[in-house]
Amino acid sequence: MEFRKIQFTGRSSYIISLPKAWVVENELKQGDTVPLNINPDGSITIFPRKPREVSEKKVLTVSREFSPDMAVRLVISAYIQGYDTLEVIFSEEMPFYKVKLRKVLQSLPGVEIILDEPQRIIAKSLLDEEEVNLSEILRRIRSIVLSMIGDLELLVVTPDEEILRDINDLENELDRFYFLVIRTVSRLMSQRALGEESGIIRRSFDMIGILFVVRNVERIGDHLIRIAGNPERLDFKRLKNLFVEVMDRVEDRDLKKIDHLMLELGGLIGEIDSKESVAKESYRRILEYLENIGETIINMAIG
Repeated sequence: MEFRKIQFTGRSSYIISLPKAWVVENELKQGDTVPLNINPDGSITIFPRKPREVSEKKVLTVSREFSPDMAVRLVISAYIQGYDTLEVIFSEEMPFYKVKLRKVLQSLPGVEIILDEPQRIIAKSLLDEEEVNLSEILRRIRSIVLSMIGDLELLVVTPDEEILRDINDLENELDRFYFLVIRTVSRLMSQRALGEESGIIRRSFDMIGILFVVRNVERIGDHLIRIAGNPERLDFKRLKNLFVEVMDRVEDRDLKKIDHLMLELGGLIGEIDSKESVAKESYRRILEYLENIGETIINMAIG
């Protein structure tokens, strides 16, 4: 780490010199303008030039060398990396691949298919990236999971195909918001910016923390679907309360409350015999994912 003295110049300006090696390495010269970012923690980051934007368009060539599932993963990867336009070119007419890719493109938040030809699909993201707010997305994700748990309570009492269909629809929506969070964090990282409007990102590690949080929530959704396929009476009310309490801590990062929650979760996990049924195994896994979120929040809080 280098230390530089603040100097006073003119009547009201303070200046600090830049290391010559850094200036030369980044091919800068006197008179050049460099961007800087004032971070939420009070530090200042100086960039050698305007951060490079992610390329606007990504072209993917799909052939039978890839499985249909791999083709889907490639499209999702391009989306979460922040590409605004996705062009998929098929090496030949591949109807089954095309149906799967069209379905996944239509499921991605803000994406519209603007061209659909026998061997080519072009889709464009119409999202206003500046309007995406991580706190709002997390609140929506929480609402989706609570609705899924509420549906499970009904399903145990009144088995119904409509309720089961609603749970699956909610899980698909949860996946959509999961991809949107990854895309948003990827954009922040590519811009090398530490903050965004919600204020939930306070330092660099928080970006990683949010990714861990939403990944665990997405896995919770998967296990709620698993319970729906093997329904039985479980303490869903307590699960809802624990989920709300843990998710509230993502924003307030209250270490005393997290400590209490971690002790409660640890005790509950120890009481459940996951070998008794598929539903109990998934219930225990959900509690373990809540523990993972709690550990992530602790890591975010101590910064």
